[in-house]
Amino acid sequence: MQGFPEYWVLIPIVAILAGSFKTWVKVKAQQRALGVSNRELETDVATLRKERDAILERLENLEAIVVSQTWNVLNDPSLPPPEREQRVAATARRELGPTPAAPVNQQRAEQLARRLRG
Repeated sequence: MQGFPEYWVLIPIVAILAGSFKTWVKVKAQQRALGVSNRELETDVATLRKERDAILERLENLEAIVVSQTWNVLNDPSLPPPEREQRVAATARRELGPTPAAPVNQQRAEQLARRLRG
């Protein structure tokens, strides 16, 4: 026993270190797998958010159409076709309001009228 006085202590230490290293390798592999899945989930969430925003915008547009007076006039079965067309035009003008070019055109018309007068 004089040739192996301290070597018997190394066997349990090496076994403990090997087990710890094996556990560390497993944890690192799980972390890598979770990191990849986290990135995939983040891209999925971003895609879903964009789709949700687009759907919400479409829903707002549809709500505006259904609530509008034009929709009510178009779907009123009691109106004869000529009267329906007149009411649609009138309500569409009211809902849409004047076009942005209307003030510019009005100014041009006033300038032309002034030139023609004198």
